Amino acid sequence: MVTLQDVKNSLRVTHALDDTLLQNYIDTAQDYIVNAVNHNVSVDEFDKYKQFDFAISLLAQYWYNTRNTDTDKQVPTEVLAMIQQLRGRLNETAG
Repeated sequence: MVTLQDVKNSLRVTHALDDTLLQNYIDTAQDYIVNAVNHNVSVDEFDKYKQFDFAISLLAQYWYNTRNTDTDKQVPTEVLAMIQQLRGRLNETAG
């Protein structure tokens, strides 16, 4: 499970001014990844895989770091790669 403090530590954010914003990014990143992989699978099933937490953290950090930047890239390549890995892992366990 990705916590607000985990993401703040990664970003080296020491203040609480953006806590609500960062938590929204974390929550949205989790929903984004679950829906991109398989929305019929519970979050508990995803929690078995380290890629899930890492993808959430990376995506939340990316959105935080690019919030004032005009960019065409909405999801980093590393997150897309982890989504693909999670699809494969979940298909293995389902089959």
